[in-house]
Amino acid sequence: METHTRIRDIQWKQLLSLIILDIAIILSWIAYTKYQPNLVQQFGFGKFALILAIVQGIILVVTPPIAGSVADRVRKTSGKRLPVINIGINVVSMVFMAVAVTIFAKPTGFITLIFPVLIVLWLISMNIFHSPAISMVETFVPVERLPSVMAIFVMLTEITYAVEPSINDLMEFFGAALTFVVGGLLVFGSGWMLQRSSLSLPSTTQTFSKEQPEEKSNFGLVILTGLIMGIATTVFFNIFPDYLQSRISFLKADGFKGSYYVSLLAAFAALISIPVGRWIERYGLIQAAQIGYISILILTIGILYIPQPQVVLVLSMLYPIAFSILSVSAFPLVFDRLSSTHKVLGVGLFFSGVELPNSLMDILQVMGQTPSIAGQILSFSF
Repeated sequence: METHTRIRDIQWKQLLSLIILDIAIILSWIAYTKYQPNLVQQFGFGKFALILAIVQGIILVVTPPIAGSVADRVRKTSGKRLPVINIGINVVSMVFMAVAVTIFAKPTGFITLIFPVLIVLWLISMNIFHSPAISMVETFVPVERLPSVMAIFVMLTEITYAVEPSINDLMEFFGAALTFVVGGLLVFGSGWMLQRSSLSLPSTTQTFSKEQPEEKSNFGLVILTGLIMGIATTVFFNIFPDYLQSRISFLKADGFKGSYYVSLLAAFAALISIPVGRWIERYGLIQAAQIGYISILILTIGILYIPQPQVVLVLSMLYPIAFSILSVSAFPLVFDRLSSTHKVLGVGLFFSGVELPNSLMDILQVMGQTPSIAGQILSFSF
């Protein structure tokens, strides 16, 4: 009976709209990462690629906590996060359309200066609404059910990344202009769904005014969790494809690439995320998160430094299990370590930690450096 009550307490309609928005965000990032380098070259800004990469990294790291702090203030006074979310979604949609028009028109001369401005606006607006939007999961889901719900997010995220090669092929078929039009419509439509489905939710201003003194937010643990999650994600999707192909013999065969193998591993991580979420609810959030931290560290070091290919193969097959445990437990742990007045700020700090390793990787790639795998990992850690 208790289980049924908890299930009814989940706001499934609102949760579904948030999941759709999350998928739209992922697809938008895939489109951005696919076309941005080529478009920078096309519009004559190739020599400024490093500056754009640095600016992008700064925006990805700095914007989420700033937007989160603003959203917390707005929620405290009005009881809603939607104003901040709506502003970000509307700007993202308009920038998508503007990029599509710019690509279609193929301007020359002074007008091309608008392109880097559009990139910066897109990055800022994307990060304005991301943290406030994702943090709304707390209003849709009872705290004790967060691991299972986050397992749904993880499953869909990993499935999306697992089929990214097919998504890229589809985007190639559509072309850059139509891809950005579709991206703008997806973000705007999913944001509109979230707004409409959330109108019936009660205001939270009374909750703030009646709260008893509570423990302070543990921002250090939040940032550390984000960094660990970011390192694991960057290693999994950016380093493993080429590295595993060079280490595992069957990946050297014609027609089978390391990226395909990592896609299979990501699909496996998605497949087990739901049972992992249920296990975390029974076993304990903190204990599960600790297992995720330690196992990711051990497996990463083992894969990168153990010379035997057979051992590397076995460890790489275990990596999705550890990655799934970490992914499902990280976000609920962050919520558990934040006071109610700092929820969105804390989520923003978490996303900053997640984005930092990948931003450093992007900057290194643009610089044309090829440091050792160990050097890359150490740069992320320190």
